[in-house]
Amino acid sequence: MDREVFVQNIEKYCAQNGVKPTNACRDSGVGASFVTDIKRGQTPSVAKVQLLAQYLGCTVSDLLGFAILAAIFAI
Repeated sequence: MDREVFVQNIEKYCAQNGVKPTNACRDSGVGASFVTDIKRGQTPSVAKVQLLAQYLGCTVSDLLGFAILAAIFAI
């Protein structure tokens, strides 16, 4: 998992939904410090990534950046 891509994608989907990342993380149930924790090197649980993706209306792959890789490499 590329942490920088992950954080950028969280920010992108939050912007698309008109919500601040801290609020999205708090409201989704993953905790208001989720993005800060990721930036500090913590690895999130699959369950938390799923909760945030569901809240933001995207997939886990979208948040992690795997959808882009799949499109580039046709996997």
